[in-house]
Amino acid sequence: MVKVLIVGGTGPVGRTLSKLFLSSQTPFLIGSRNPIAINNDNDNAGSQLTSKWIHMDLTKDEGINKSIDDDVDTILYLASLPHATNDNQLIDVTLTKNLLNSIQKKNIKHLIYLSIVGVDKMPYSYYKGKLECERLIKESGIPYTILRATQFHSLVEDFANYLLNYPMDTVSKVAKIQPIQVEAVAMELAKIVQEPPLNGTYDIGGRKIYTMKETADLLLKARPEKKPVDNMPIIGEILNEFAEGYNTCDNISLNSNTWEEYLANKYPK
Repeated sequence: MVKVLIVGGTGPVGRTLSKLFLSSQTPFLIGSRNPIAINNDNDNAGSQLTSKWIHMDLTKDEGINKSIDDDVDTILYLASLPHATNDNQLIDVTLTKNLLNSIQKKNIKHLIYLSIVGVDKMPYSYYKGKLECERLIKESGIPYTILRATQFHSLVEDFANYLLNYPMDTVSKVAKIQPIQVEAVAMELAKIVQEPPLNGTYDIGGRKIYTMKETADLLLKARPEKKPVDNMPIIGEILNEFAEGYNTCDNISLNSNTWEEYLANKYPK
């Protein structure tokens, strides 16, 4: 019997989590708008994951298929569309409302939501949307656990690369960041699946806290050439809050690699 539904399972965390479930023989399904990201996997797990996929489009209120909801008792909610809006509402809020409206609440024993460290302290619009999603889940009456994670290595690399292409001001030099490995977050989510609902929120972060300047300097050392970047207005919106460390936490994942280890793996000498 299917027990776990991964909503948004074709993203980096979802794919990694799915492979953990395959390895542990945990029964699961992947719900997303399309299976393209699954099919693009270059390992043997790709075909196995494709067989686990079901269509869900929460942007159109096409939620959990009524024919399978009796088999699902745990939902891992990972779907997110940063910056998108729908009827002047952040799309993540729309996704959450549609998901909650589609759930047979009596069947769901645990709703697990992946959020971001600092959403309750930073005025950035995307974070406000994530915080509203948290509120909706808390008030839904469904037993839940919310895991807030710090920034993934790939996003930190985007930030660092951006800063290498522009003069760094004082705030950029002291802004803090705590990169975490996608695999570490997936492992934490897999652990939560095996535990009772917390009906609360907790944070998880990478093993070390860096300044943004340190991440940029280490990136330049590992990959000497600079890469062109698109405009990232998010940088200007969040740097002051990053300087206060609102995006960092004390709960460190020992399963995560460090920024230096991430760079060494990606850019071997």
